[in-house]
Amino acid sequence: MKGYIVCILILLSLFSCSRSDVVQISGRIENGDSIVSILVDDTIYTFPVDQQNFFSGKIALKQGGYATMLHNSLNLYLSPGEDLEIYVNANNFSGSLYFRGSLGGINSYLKEQDIAVFFDKDYYALNENEFIQKMKALIDEKIKLLEAKNFDDSFTELEKQRIGYSIAVRASLYPTFRKSMYPEENYQPGNVFSDFLSSFAINNEKLIGSKDYRDFLLNYVFLQGGRGRANEQDYSNQIADYILATVTSPTIKNFLLTQLVYGYICENNGIEGANYLLSVFHRECTDRNKVAYIDEIVKLWEKILPGCEAPDFSLNDVEDQSVTLSSFRGSYLYITVWATWCVPCKNELPYLNLLQKKYARKNIKFLTVAVGGADERQTWLHFLQQNSYAGIHTFCGSSGEFAKNYMIISVPRFILIAPDGKIINSNAPRPSGQILQLFETLEL
Repeated sequence: MKGYIVCILILLSLFSCSRSDVVQISGRIENGDSIVSILVDDTIYTFPVDQQNFFSGKIALKQGGYATMLHNSLNLYLSPGEDLEIYVNANNFSGSLYFRGSLGGINSYLKEQDIAVFFDKDYYALNENEFIQKMKALIDEKIKLLEAKNFDDSFTELEKQRIGYSIAVRASLYPTFRKSMYPEENYQPGNVFSDFLSSFAINNEKLIGSKDYRDFLLNYVFLQGGRGRANEQDYSNQIADYILATVTSPTIKNFLLTQLVYGYICENNGIEGANYLLSVFHRECTDRNKVAYIDEIVKLWEKILPGCEAPDFSLNDVEDQSVTLSSFRGSYLYITVWATWCVPCKNELPYLNLLQKKYARKNIKFLTVAVGGADERQTWLHFLQQNSYAGIHTFCGSSGEFAKNYMIISVPRFILIAPDGKIINSNAPRPSGQILQLFETLEL
């Protein structure tokens, strides 16, 4: 009997230990995706949604902290040994969202904080001193509301810090808004603004799961590290150097360097000019998953560097006839990638028309590729019927082979291909920009 009791106690102890290392996640998502994705630290946990729209699973945790439900970037708080139920209709996310379980109360509070209207953009019209005083008052106000909830001490202390960063990330935008609202002022941040932002630690690993903290980190290092930039490339290099000089936490350094490299590639539509940035990343990033992630992206962009063979394509024109890359062999080809919903794209089309007239007798062809869903093809056809532009016009699915092979992650985008089928520039100047200077260097 004694041995039996000992065995029961051991089993209960083992169950208790295993349960204390995980948080149970479950719930129901109507009209949503087929999976629920939750970002915890640097790991994305995915839970499949069944035919009745229910999901469930476990997340390993050593201590309580913030997480992000990737749909709608929702702030969550998770704690080992606890459970959280999430119920929402994706068609009315904020209005239908509610929580249950032992973590239901805390996460309901976080939801209230997310949707609360507490920040007025008119605050940016205040002078620097008044603005910072308002930011401090907002922090105090939100902390008083938190303390009235009587949550446990561990969450309350962590939440006080998150509240500060949620205000600080908005405050970090003050110079940009101030310059936009009062361009004649030529505003430069003073000591009051700088001291306020500097009062928030940038090596706070406990908050890495919080979206507010991550956003603040990015805004802060871009603001501080990018001062006096000469150009976009120097700007990113300066920020990388600033991160190395000021960030001591490996976790946060890995996060910032990964975001910096990814942001550079997206903003510049490629890896040209990123040699120094990539060398710093590979030397300093200690997270193998992040290194593998960036390396995979770099491999894709390397395929369309200048001098590489342009990926072949077959697209359908307005008459539903096939248009292939090989049909342009022997001529230069200038490709405009656009979308009917993109205003900057449509603003370029008249300039493209003028460009085609100017080079009508030269050895260069002009092709437009509209990207979008299958339901947007009719909108594209109608637009071209109403707006007559020269050149060959084609349509491509936003997830089609052309979009994948040429890494179309944003529009407008312009690509220049040589007569031998090799890429000259996969991120060429736009028709309203420096394209004439580039054309003058070619034997058209």
